[in-house]
Amino acid sequence: MKYERFSELAGRMYDEIPADFRAGISGVTVEREALAHAELPGIWTLGECVTEHWPDPTGGIGDTQSEIVLHYGSFGELAVGDPRFDWEAELWETMLHELLHHREAAANEERLDVYDWAVDQNYRRLSGLDFDPFFHRFLPADDEGHVRLEGETFVDVVLRRSERMAVFRWRGADWCIRVPIEASILWSRVRNLAGGRIWVIAEHHRPWWSRYSRRGKLELWEMDRRALPLPPA
Repeated sequence: MKYERFSELAGRMYDEIPADFRAGISGVTVEREALAHAELPGIWTLGECVTEHWPDPTGGIGDTQSEIVLHYGSFGELAVGDPRFDWEAELWETMLHELLHHREAAANEERLDVYDWAVDQNYRRLSGLDFDPFFHRFLPADDEGHVRLEGETFVDVVLRRSERMAVFRWRGADWCIRVPIEASILWSRVRNLAGGRIWVIAEHHRPWWSRYSRRGKLELWEMDRRALPLPPA
């Protein structure tokens, strides 16, 4: 898609958004150049919500004004070598994503910022970079304690220091995996459930004082495990 066509389409999509939802947004700017992610290689920033706050006389959040910035070149980078790349769908999704950033900023909320941070942490994990091993804990979980992100499921299990089996629920049944006693925290892919898209994060509980000692340093293990079904209670 040419730059001129992209800009025209972005403007039309913006105009189709109800005025109430666009309150506080000055408009949409389309930058021609691509914008690479500041830290993650191979990741391109498609859009940004540039926000400014003007506090009210009491010091609280008063007026919030934002501008949506789209990076045409970043869309082009994603489209390279992908004949199925849907420019319109990606543009619409990016526009709504940045709009939601504005609405959360105006309401002094950070849920979408936390979600974006968790996505970055998960990408760092998949790329072999350092990551926060507890990023999943900042996202909402379902009734069984599962956190879902980018097609993967994360299950959190806290063990006593002597425990070797991490028990978790999956589709109404109990399963378990073996955890090395030496592992402070284990990230284990469960290869025989849901096509290997489930990760059990098992943490051995440590007394509070050990976390501040030199010997209490967190040791992260990563491995594959096959889960075993447990008999019904």
